[in-house]
Amino acid sequence: MTGREEILRTPRLRLTTWVPEDLDDLAELHADRAVMQHMTTGPQTRAATRERLETFIAEHRARGWSKWRVEGASAFLGRAGFGLAHGSGHREVGYLLARTAWGAGLATELTRALRQWHEDHPDPALAAELRAYVLPGNAASCRVLEKAGFREIGEEDGQLVFESGGS
Repeated sequence: MTGREEILRTPRLRLTTWVPEDLDDLAELHADRAVMQHMTTGPQTRAATRERLETFIAEHRARGWSKWRVEGASAFLGRAGFGLAHGSGHREVGYLLARTAWGAGLATELTRALRQWHEDHPDPALAAELRAYVLPGNAASCRVLEKAGFREIGEEDGQLVFESGGS
């Protein structure tokens, strides 16, 4: 596929920009109830996912960062990257991985790499600290964030708030 830009690599993962042809992969991920159980939106329709994909593509073009496509050795595994954190003036890190990627330490590997990317690519319009939001009861994501160097700083809108130090 043309138009795909590599953003970063980890030992086992590759993050790239999206292309419109990625809709099938993303729609399958967003329709999986188990994958979406800790997302405030819950499972999404194909139409909602198409809008989300278009937003990811437009955000990356406009500001150079968004949520990106995550690939393993040869397969689509999910999405990860950044959004604007609840009007707080921070970037928010987030990831969503297919069930086939669970339990292998990939989320921690990914979150550490994204934290480093954030530190290497500061946005002068935003605070230096990187934030993450987790629904209560999502112990796995809390542990991923702790292993990636985040600390819990409070609660906002019914979600736990984590923050990494700024550069």
